[in-house]
Amino acid sequence: MAAETTISVEPAENPKASCIPASDVRRHISTSSQHSDHTLCSEPIMAAQAAKSPQAVKLGANAQPQQRRKSVDEESDASLTQAIAAASPRVDRRPSLMQRFLGGSAATPKRVSPAPSVHSSASGTAPHRRTAGSETSGTFEQKYGTCSRECIGRGATAVVRVAYKQHRDGPQVYAIKRFRKQRPDETEREYIKKLTSEYCISSSMHHKNVVSTLDLIQDPQKNWCQVMEYCPGGDLYTVILDGNMTLPEHECCFKQMCQGIAHLHSLGVCHRDIKAENLLLDAHNTLKITDFGVADVFRVAWEERIHKSRGLCGSDPYIAPEMYSGKSYDGRKVDVWSAAIVYYSMVYNGIPWRVAKEEDPKYARFLEAVRNGREYEGFRRIDSRTRRLIHRMLNPDPHARPTMEEVLQSDVLQRICVCDDNGRVPGGGTHSHYTEEFEERMNSRRMRAQAANAKHHHHNRL
Repeated sequence: MAAETTISVEPAENPKASCIPASDVRRHISTSSQHSDHTLCSEPIMAAQAAKSPQAVKLGANAQPQQRRKSVDEESDASLTQAIAAASPRVDRRPSLMQRFLGGSAATPKRVSPAPSVHSSASGTAPHRRTAGSETSGTFEQKYGTCSRECIGRGATAVVRVAYKQHRDGPQVYAIKRFRKQRPDETEREYIKKLTSEYCISSSMHHKNVVSTLDLIQDPQKNWCQVMEYCPGGDLYTVILDGNMTLPEHECCFKQMCQGIAHLHSLGVCHRDIKAENLLLDAHNTLKITDFGVADVFRVAWEERIHKSRGLCGSDPYIAPEMYSGKSYDGRKVDVWSAAIVYYSMVYNGIPWRVAKEEDPKYARFLEAVRNGREYEGFRRIDSRTRRLIHRMLNPDPHARPTMEEVLQSDVLQRICVCDDNGRVPGGGTHSHYTEEFEERMNSRRMRAQAANAKHHHHNRL
């Protein structure tokens, strides 16, 4: 086994850098099993959001009305069914909670629908329309092909692998998040609520800087899986470790991240686990937010006031200090704090402190600087204008922290240029937001294509 990777963190007062193991940064990849049910979106809330969406699924013509009076829980399940999937005819036995959520019997496939339309791209990935779990019938293999054994992500509640499907327009690649089995100590309702809450939230997000969630379906082993778009460029954490990013590329990724977070907040959702590992890069230099396992709904469409969040979740270096208080907090301000930590990690190739508590000596020095009204020396690599913004985003008082919309409207973000799908920047220059591994694969593919073209041209000349 290779030696453990370390990330250097430059202290404020010591010119020599200390090292924090990368494993510390990567802890708690997914902590959805640790937070309370308050963090999970309720069925009526997400039904309303899905109904508002232009892509909400209409009821099938074969929907049958319930004959007996429904309880509150059953009405909630029925609302989900109407908003997310086509209802199926009544069967002899009462369907399971998951079957009611998906709108039909997941175990009994109906006629197979045509393969979804896709557009080929250099990476084998492409935009894809969303489908409800059993809205379009068919087995996992019929819809998404074969799932590889290679694990590209692992957390406390799920494992992510890649599935390959051959379409008429070429091969299509999907990221498959396979959830854990139901535990003996949890009820079916608890298990289904935890599993479907992430799907409800993530599938309602339609933004360039948010990973698209396509389906919720069972694989051949009867494991529940969430199907998502595949981002071959890797995660931002690995790109940071490669150490090849320039300052304009740092700023480009920072702005893209802030745009994605602002979109979540505009829909009444806070992520609560923003970190470099949960920021993926596709084949077109686009940064995308993923993993909504601990996301929280703080406001629904018809509400004015926000709901405070509760519970400790996320990874220690990125967690805002108010989350350790045990009291309720504004989830939006937590995301703003985490985004500033991500920017620091790009510039310094490390983390500013292990945990935002006074017991941490580095965080204690930061607090002392803030209380004395001076800039923290540990941020001196960051240019002065951006440094002032980062100080505001990392204000220990969440009430004094800006919203993500205010961050986007700041002079710092307004002057940052985001590259296009080809990496070109307005005014000249190019960006490359990929891992070294993906860059090598792209270069190898490009060289093979050039060799094939040269061989074909030589043959034609003869």
